[in-house]
Amino acid sequence: MKKFIEIIKKKWLRDTSKTILLVAILVAVFIGINILIQKADLQDIDVTQNKLYSLSEESKSQTKNVSEEVTIRLIGFGTDSSIENLAKQYTKNNENIKVDVILDIEDRPDLKSKYGITSGTQVIIVETATANKIITTDDLYSYDYTTYEEIDLSEQKLTNAIVGLTLKEIPKIYFLTGHNEYGLQTHLTILNAYLENEVNDVATLDLLVNQPEETPSLIVIGTPTKDFADVEVEYLTQYINNGGKILWMNDPQFKQEEFPNMKKILDLFGGYFDDGIILEQDSSKMILQTPNFIIPTINYTNATKDIATDGGIMLINAGKISIAEDSVLEGLNVNVESIVTSSENALYRTDLENSSETKISSDEEGQFIIAAKFSKAVEEDKEAVLYMIADNLFATDYAVTAGNSQTYAIYFYNNKDYILNTIADLTQREDTISIRKDVGTVTYTATEQEDTIIRIIIFALPAVIILVGIIVWQVRRHRTGGKTKRKKQKLLQEKNEQEQNDKKDN
Repeated sequence: MKKFIEIIKKKWLRDTSKTILLVAILVAVFIGINILIQKADLQDIDVTQNKLYSLSEESKSQTKNVSEEVTIRLIGFGTDSSIENLAKQYTKNNENIKVDVILDIEDRPDLKSKYGITSGTQVIIVETATANKIITTDDLYSYDYTTYEEIDLSEQKLTNAIVGLTLKEIPKIYFLTGHNEYGLQTHLTILNAYLENEVNDVATLDLLVNQPEETPSLIVIGTPTKDFADVEVEYLTQYINNGGKILWMNDPQFKQEEFPNMKKILDLFGGYFDDGIILEQDSSKMILQTPNFIIPTINYTNATKDIATDGGIMLINAGKISIAEDSVLEGLNVNVESIVTSSENALYRTDLENSSETKISSDEEGQFIIAAKFSKAVEEDKEAVLYMIADNLFATDYAVTAGNSQTYAIYFYNNKDYILNTIADLTQREDTISIRKDVGTVTYTATEQEDTIIRIIIFALPAVIILVGIIVWQVRRHRTGGKTKRKKQKLLQEKNEQEQNDKKDN
């Protein structure tokens, strides 16, 4: 290698024409390698922490089993765009998914007529043999005005379109209303958006107004503060007896009111929400040094298998669940699985007028159940499920102040994944159970001064380096030329002196 470099220096770099030829050869080799790599269509290497430019594991899981042909048509985006690179990753994950890049819609009059696309429009069309989904550029991005981040939704939208067009049955998730619950458009907007993104039919359900024509896949109850009406109890009881699934989240109630009709539903499973909150004593089990902001223990289940070993969740003012005695559960044909618990030395407090962070005489100390799954055997070999969580605030848009910033409760730790995976498990959508990647990207606008600096780095600095290189080359050339000239003059002088000496000798 060293000998090769010496040859390059002596025989090529000292000759201007050969130097130019060498540079041309290197440029040609560089271009050739790039062309070969493009033709090979090698997978990009994503070095970002959250793998922002790679297909996430949840997208791979949801699309790997697609059995019918799907075509992603990219219209007006140009070649080698980021959206094209993303779309091609689906083809590598499943050979039934194809990508069709159309630079100008004028080249495809059939599509222009079918979808009414005008020239110059950028649009994505996801097609199957029987249905299609149109995605505009406005659909690919959102903006978070609390964090000033632009949210890239490209992967979500493409995955949702593919799954939505090929999914045989979309889960129908109904959130019960009419009892001052947390609302989809008020407190649960983020959860609602994620559920829709993962291809669920999400709606509200007011049983006093009308009962759904189709049986819900899941009914979600979020902290009702008014008792159920008799007609609602009748519907919910029938729903349970037919093998229905209920997710009931409840913040602790401190009004000490009796809700006899709610109790009738809970009596069918033998589980109850107690009045009071859990306070942790171990600083490693709380955040922001706040005893009621707790990091609970999560048992390993199908829905929590990733969360249990990856950061856990954060609960706010969590309560506890009490469970009927084994003999009662046996009579109800109910099996109970504990999912989330406090630490073994946590405090359970019902005297909320006392704000002490240490134990008071009325506090109960021990390990408490915060979330549990009640499975009830019903007629015709069916199983009804009640999943109880003695906390609702963790899944809401409630803003928690941490230092100089605010974060929604659902974004703390794996709160979002816990609630979404729980719902996925209850609706038998195992393909969506995962730790979801963060797709947020911070937007940044340079100041005029910063823009000038950037331009100098990009354009002026390379020009200066090239100019310095030319000057150094010229200086070395003249220096080498001067040395050669002086050497020739010296040789000539020595020759002349030798000739004169020879003449004198003669």
